[in-house]
Amino acid sequence: MEQNNLFHDRYFLERLLGRGNFSEVWLAKDTKTDIKVALKVYAPATGLDDAGLNVFAREFSLVVNANHKNLLKPLYYDSCDRKPYLVLPYCEKGSIMKLVGKFSEQDAWRLLRDVASGLAWLHAMNPPVIHQDIKPDNIMVADNGDFMITDFGVSTHLRSTLRKSLSSAFSSAGTVAYMAPERFGKDNTPIMANDIYSLGATVFEMLSGDTPFGDDGGLVQKKGAEIPELKGDYSPQLKKLIYKCLSTDPWKRPTAEQLEQYAITGLSGNTIKYVDEKTAWQKHKLLFSVVGGVLVVAIIGGGMLIRHQVNVKRETREKMAIMAHNDSVQAEVSQLVFSADSLVQVGDLHDEGYERAYLKAYDNYESAEELAQTLQDSANVDRHKNLDDKKSQLERKLYDAYASFQEKSQLFKDDVEISTEFKERAGNISSVINVAEFENKQEKAVPEK
Repeated sequence: MEQNNLFHDRYFLERLLGRGNFSEVWLAKDTKTDIKVALKVYAPATGLDDAGLNVFAREFSLVVNANHKNLLKPLYYDSCDRKPYLVLPYCEKGSIMKLVGKFSEQDAWRLLRDVASGLAWLHAMNPPVIHQDIKPDNIMVADNGDFMITDFGVSTHLRSTLRKSLSSAFSSAGTVAYMAPERFGKDNTPIMANDIYSLGATVFEMLSGDTPFGDDGGLVQKKGAEIPELKGDYSPQLKKLIYKCLSTDPWKRPTAEQLEQYAITGLSGNTIKYVDEKTAWQKHKLLFSVVGGVLVVAIIGGGMLIRHQVNVKRETREKMAIMAHNDSVQAEVSQLVFSADSLVQVGDLHDEGYERAYLKAYDNYESAEELAQTLQDSANVDRHKNLDDKKSQLERKLYDAYASFQEKSQLFKDDVEISTEFKERAGNISSVINVAEFENKQEKAVPEK
C-alpha cells in the first residue's frame, strides 16, 4: 500500500497514520462521498486465506452495531485482495498518545469514566468482548473532547489468525507495557480484568509520562515488584483508584461498570465508597468486642453505679453500631441506585442490545431493595420506598421490549437465525420479570364488546 494510490477503487490514500502488529491505518478520502475517513487494513502485506477472511467477518459482525458514544464504531467493512479492512470516522484530534505526560487530574477522571463506560458496554455483550489492547494509541479524542475506544472486536481467535499471516517479529498478542500480570502465567485466557489493568497503566502513563513498569508491563509485577508511586500533585483518591486498577490480583480490580461510577464520583469531587471495602462497623468490630469484654468485667466487679454506667455505654455502643451499619448500607444503596438510573438512561436510547442495560439496572434495583430492607431506621427505610416505583417503571419497559422481540420473531419467522435471536432476547427478559402478569393486566384493560 502506497501514498496517493486508490485502494479498492474507492479510497484515495493520503497518508499513513499508524502501523500496529496486525494492521495499517491510513487517512483516506472516500471518492464517492468526498469525506475523509480512517482506513484500517489488516494483514496488509500478506492478506488472509478463506478461513481467515471468514473468521474476520464473523468476529466483526458481533461489534458492527457498537452504538456507544465511547466506542469508535466502524462505518463499513469489506476486503480487497484478501485484505480485510474497516472504514472508520476520521478523528482530527487523533489519539491520546500525543498527550502522554500532559494530562491534568480532571483529564484523568474523564479518561477513566469514558473508557470504563465503553468497556462496560463491550463486557456486557453476549458473548463478552474483551479488548485485550487498551493503550493510548487505541483511545481517540472526539471533536467534542470525549474519549473513544478503537480497535475493539479483535478476539483471541482472530489475533491468532492474523499472527499466522505475519512474521514472528510481529507476533505480540497485545502491547506488553500495558499487559496485566496474569497474562504472563500458564493460563493466560483473556478476562475482563485484563482491560481494567491496561486502562490503569494507560492513565498512569498519561499523568506521569511513562507506564508503571516501563516496557515490561505486568511481567515485572508478577515477579514481585510493587506498584511504583504515582508522582505529582494528584489527589489521594485518584491515586488509590489507579492503584486498584493495577492490583496484582485481577479479582481485586473494579469491574468496568464500577470503575465508571467511581470516576463519575471522583470527577464531581465527592468521596468514592468502594463496594469491596469494609464498613466502619466491620473495621472496628474487634474494638467494640474488646470494649464489650472490658465492660463485662466492670459489671462483675462493680456495684449498681458501675452497672448503670455500663448500661449507658452499651446503649451508646449499640446506637453507634446501628449508625455505622445504616451509613454503610445507605452508601451501597445510593451507589447501586445511581448505577441503575444511569443504565436505564442508556437503555432508553434503544441502541442495539438495549435490553441488557435494562436487565442490569433491574438487578441493581433489586440488590438495592434487599439492602434497604436491612436498614435499622424507619426514616431511612421510608427514604427508599421509591425503589418500588423505579422497579415498576422498569418492568414496564422490559415488558414492552419483550413484546417487541416476540413480534419481531414472528415477523422474521422465515429467517430462522434472526427469529431465534429475537426469541432468545425475549427469553432473557421473561426469565427476570413476570410476563404473564403484564399480559393479564392488558387483557383486563381491553373493554368488552
